[in-house]
Amino acid sequence: MFICANCGYQSLKWLGKCPSCGMWQSFEEKVFEKEGKSIQIERKNSLPFLAGEIRKEDLKRIPSGIKGFDELLGGGLVEGEIVLVGGEPGVGKSTLLLEVGASLSFKGKVLYICAEESAEQVKLRAERLGLNYKELYLFPETDLLKVYEEIKRNRYDFLIVDSIQVVHLSCSEASSGGASQIRECANFLTQIAKGCNIVVFVVGHVTKEGIIAGPKLLEHIVDCVLYFESEVGSNFRILRITKNRFGPAGEIAVFEMTSRGIKETANLGRIFLPHKDKSITGSSIVCIMEGRRPIIVELQALVSKSSFGMVKRRSLGFDFNRFSLLLAVIEKRLKINFSSEDVFFNVSGGLRINDPSADLGAALAIISSYKEKEITLDTVFIGEVGLSGEIRPVANINLRIKEIEHWDFRRIVIPEDNLKEVKESKLEVISIVSLKEILKFL
Repeated sequence: MFICANCGYQSLKWLGKCPSCGMWQSFEEKVFEKEGKSIQIERKNSLPFLAGEIRKEDLKRIPSGIKGFDELLGGGLVEGEIVLVGGEPGVGKSTLLLEVGASLSFKGKVLYICAEESAEQVKLRAERLGLNYKELYLFPETDLLKVYEEIKRNRYDFLIVDSIQVVHLSCSEASSGGASQIRECANFLTQIAKGCNIVVFVVGHVTKEGIIAGPKLLEHIVDCVLYFESEVGSNFRILRITKNRFGPAGEIAVFEMTSRGIKETANLGRIFLPHKDKSITGSSIVCIMEGRRPIIVELQALVSKSSFGMVKRRSLGFDFNRFSLLLAVIEKRLKINFSSEDVFFNVSGGLRINDPSADLGAALAIISSYKEKEITLDTVFIGEVGLSGEIRPVANINLRIKEIEHWDFRRIVIPEDNLKEVKESKLEVISIVSLKEILKFL
């Protein structure tokens, strides 16, 4: 049987391109062994429950001791939960989980599987970070069967596996690090989490496309998926939750990498807000939503005459398709010609945003740079731009306004359809209907 390493699609013969996900050269051959080699872990209390008799209080949250991390998970960890943490090499995945493990060691026994390093190397890192720990056990082992035997012997409360691409099952014939081996290891760790009722953290490497290496099934198996992101040369790290069975997804937490480890950053303004100049061309302020959290961000645009026949279009942190759409709407509705202009766009602080409410600020930044007219930075722009140039309403307008009031802003520009939702505010609230109206802010 041939299996796609990306999505798990099965075929009786090798295929160059997967018909399910479209990935090329992704099929690997898997030889299925006879039944009897796999190990099944019996779950505790494997009996049916009457739904009405289950109390909400039975689902206990375990705080990790790191405030931003707990808030991201919806209030803390849950017994039997398996958490997958992905990120590029050197971003700080192991450092983050070592700090989480050290904090949890005061609440129970933590087993840290250091499959990529020796126990001495992990101990040196813990000392360099100045971590305090109690019942933190380091186990330099790659065979998960031996890990399971250790868990049965000493009954741990938390398990950290660093990383899923390095560990293996000795009873499996699949090659270590391959898609089949990763899938089998993930299934086995899930059985350990549910059967032994312990919290399991798993580190996952990412590919050059930015997705976790291994079959897509890996993300379906686990309860929670976290991505650790950073920009080259930046000390700031963004922890983004894309899946959460025990709380909301789509949230972010911002941390700073220091010589003493990873520290939570409460003041996001110094990362995403601009300098103190009150007017500048090609720069605007927007307020976006990351899950339930409003964040104020600076958008920057640069429009310049092209020196070549083929113009350049570059966008960092902002969806390129949406960026192209905005350029087309501005050209059509405002009669501005970008055919001989290079256009560059950037989101400050290395943040990647997908909220369409940033459209209005993005369009104004582009027009400001083109016309060489300044935008006052005491104004925040919120609104989605439609294809006909209309400004469409956005969600959570009062949450955004409340966040903006905490900062030194004087006024806010919003879609007219949102005006009736706005509660009393100390800001000057200006409503607009179409894209043409933003020219008066230049």
